[in-house]
Amino acid sequence: MTVIDWHAEVKEYKENYDDDNRIHEYIDGLIPIYFGEIYTTYHDVIGTPLNIKIESHHTGLEVGQIMQGLIFDEYMEQFMNAWNEAEEEE
Repeated sequence: MTVIDWHAEVKEYKENYDDDNRIHEYIDGLIPIYFGEIYTTYHDVIGTPLNIKIESHHTGLEVGQIMQGLIFDEYMEQFMNAWNEAEEEE
């Protein structure tokens, strides 16, 4: 099961970077690259990939690439929620 402690990720990010300009790159580094891991992560984080709605901007992408994009969006949301909580605590 894919479980990420987002508060720990925010803490690690803040220790290594002094601004929020590299968050997209940081999140991208958390995305799995092998299909088996992509599928498992997608299933754990979002749910069954059978519910993916293919949209026009997905034209030309493989299913794994679509899942990676959706995982990225979910990870970004979770990271930013933890980021905002950390900012409020400071």
